[in-house]
Amino acid sequence: MTDTTTQLAILSDALVKIIELGPLAAEGKASPADLLTRSGDIAAQALTAAATYGQLPPFAEALAPQSADDR
Repeated sequence: MTDTTTQLAILSDALVKIIELGPLAAEGKASPADLLTRSGDIAAQALTAAATYGQLPPFAEALAPQSADDR
């Protein structure tokens, strides 16, 4: 497994954990603030873990609008 593959696996697992928190809100088992805190903690831990395998991809560039020349 390459470092990039490992990073993606870590981040994917974290995303699944965050998505699985959704039903807790719908069932009233956790407050929105608590779920936001938990989601932030999961994301921070995943980013930290993924960063141990090398530089993370530049997420901001993926959100930048593309010009016609870039396509």
